[in-house]
Amino acid sequence: MDFIAVHGGIFEYAPSPETLVCDSEYFAQAEIIIDRTGSRYPLLPDEHQNLKLGPPSGAADIGWLREAWETAQQKEPWRYPLERVMPDSDEEFLASLFEMLEETAIGAAEGWIWKVRQPGRTLHLQTLNDVNKLLLKARDLPDTIVQDPYQHLYRPHRMLTGALALTHRHYLVYREKFPEDIPDT
Repeated sequence: MDFIAVHGGIFEYAPSPETLVCDSEYFAQAEIIIDRTGSRYPLLPDEHQNLKLGPPSGAADIGWLREAWETAQQKEPWRYPLERVMPDSDEEFLASLFEMLEETAIGAAEGWIWKVRQPGRTLHLQTLNDVNKLLLKARDLPDTIVQDPYQHLYRPHRMLTGALALTHRHYLVYREKFPEDIPDT
């Protein structure tokens, strides 16, 4: 069972309850912890005052989660580079959110392939970081299509922040495109 925790407006993916608890410092740290079904969970102290994941405590407020996700993507697009058209249904929204956070958080998983289609070639890479490394060096991106392990198609866009800080000055975002919008190459 995997989870998403939101704290301070930052979305984090946890592949297991153990990972979630290890990554947490105190029981009130997360604004919300949810599983793929939208059930909400608390972090609680155990008998030794160590953190543990409590039982489900009801359904999450998906409307709030949608707004928080949109705000997070606008504030820190380099942290959440996959931009999808989010589904209207709560169930599909949660599935899409989990997919995107999983893809950006865990790197490679067995069987995962990212495809980068450019005129005359298709490359198969293991992680989004590998895709970023390749495309940040590319001179021309307009004809490039990236396919994630869940078969979503994206066009990469090079971004430049206006900040003087050197971190995240150049980064890529990937905007979802639909097959009918993409020529076959």
